[in-house]
Amino acid sequence: MILEVLLLAVALDILLGEPPARIHPVVLIGLMISALQRRAQPTRAYGLAIALIVVFCTVATGHLLLKAASYVDIFGLSLGIVLSAYLLKSTIAIRSLLVTTARIGHMVESDLAEARKMLPALVSRDAEDLSRAQASSAVIESLSENYVDAILSPIFYFSLFSVVGLGVEAALAYKAVNTLDSMLGYKTENLIKLGYVSAKVDDLANWIPARLSVMIMAVAVPWRALPTIKTALRYHRAPASPNSGWPMAGVAGALGIRLEKSGSYTILCDGREPTTADIPRALRFIGAAIVLTLVLATLLPMAL
Repeated sequence: MILEVLLLAVALDILLGEPPARIHPVVLIGLMISALQRRAQPTRAYGLAIALIVVFCTVATGHLLLKAASYVDIFGLSLGIVLSAYLLKSTIAIRSLLVTTARIGHMVESDLAEARKMLPALVSRDAEDLSRAQASSAVIESLSENYVDAILSPIFYFSLFSVVGLGVEAALAYKAVNTLDSMLGYKTENLIKLGYVSAKVDDLANWIPARLSVMIMAVAVPWRALPTIKTALRYHRAPASPNSGWPMAGVAGALGIRLEKSGSYTILCDGREPTTADIPRALRFIGAAIVLTLVLATLLPMAL
């Protein structure tokens, strides 16, 4: 059943993409966070309470729905399997990440001004004055980081906890934590304390997957394994995040390019300046890592 759920979830994601917002579990998690945030004081205690409530409600709701669905069969197919696949699919974003990256990458080459307007869908930096090389770097950095956040981490926790029958719940818990961080984990005056717990728990949740991502990249594209690993070991501390530097440095090393966020960090200082041609290369590289991730995900529960 674990394999059936995973394969169906991946098929749903690749074939159909994201579900409508009104029935998207992650959108609903976001609405819950927003509702709690409006009633919260900007303190760490309130931030802890929000994180606990959101994660507990997400996991409990998912678990109860799956329990109820497991008793229903439709034309011989367990509704529990279908619902499990749907909930798991909501935590991963293979099609969305690859399609959005390819679309913006094409615009960086053909219409830089339009690409600058689209870049906020991928990156948080100010894109108004980015050069073509800087925009290419931003796209590749985001692709690398989101490979962990949107694909590897939820699949990792699904596979790990499936051995005790809680794979989907674990993936939902991760996605709740990741959504908390994406909404509250900023160092602004109003959020620096309120989002502290969310940011730290997200760092903890991604700690193993971020480091695992480099090994997966190296195995997926073995002829670039040495520069992938060497660059990751040398430059993973360049960004302030304890995790994002690992996949970004891995991709930089594999492609031999310099990734840079002006005023913040530079990865692979002696690498060449990225061009728009490097975006399809990065997509193929991450695509190979995604395929290997899915293969490993089918094997991990059996190995444990």
